[in-house]
Amino acid sequence: MSTARNQHSQEELDLLASLRRQYEARGFSFEIEPGPQGLPDFLGSYVPDAIARKSGENVAIEIRKNRSRANELSLQQIRSRFDGHSDWTFAVAYAAADPLKTLTIKPAAVPAIERQLEDVRTLTAQGQSRAAFLLAWSLLEATLLNVEGEEEARPRTPASVLQGLAMLGRIEPEAEHRLRSAILLRNAVVHGDLTKQPTAEDVETVASVVAEALSDGSA
Repeated sequence: MSTARNQHSQEELDLLASLRRQYEARGFSFEIEPGPQGLPDFLGSYVPDAIARKSGENVAIEIRKNRSRANELSLQQIRSRFDGHSDWTFAVAYAAADPLKTLTIKPAAVPAIERQLEDVRTLTAQGQSRAAFLLAWSLLEATLLNVEGEEEARPRTPASVLQGLAMLGRIEPEAEHRLRSAILLRNAVVHGDLTKQPTAEDVETVASVVAEALSDGSA
């Protein structure tokens, strides 16, 4: 919950800036730390970190640094305030400290991403599902960078990549949910757990979401 703007960490400010770009690209207005006078009465004393609005849609956004049981209980209490208010959505975004914050990545063009997507399927056909799986996950982030249109960006966590593509309307909620369940496998493979072996189906699940995100006509 927001208190004072200067108490936000740099990671939280970066996340808020990213969310602003994503929502404004979808036609929302975006206000960080809205004043209580502009909030509905049913929120009571709760003031979200940001509000995104457009006709008939309002999103209250809460920024948290990490997930914990205490956090989840607190969020449940906040979420209950929105019951019965169908024109409002409560969204939670997590800002973790970024150990790679000095690294920036430049976006790739769609044809380059599509060529790499063909490489994913070639590797799978050759039985190299592990390499194909990791490449497919990297293409998800490349696609988000392309869609956002920034000259460069910092690395993202897999969950924030999925969140970004979903918020920009490039992937359906069902696809986001399906891939969130694959993040643990992705992390195990990235960090050298050789007992975990992605299947061809695992690879195609990620590749199909990359194709879905690209199909919206990004340049």
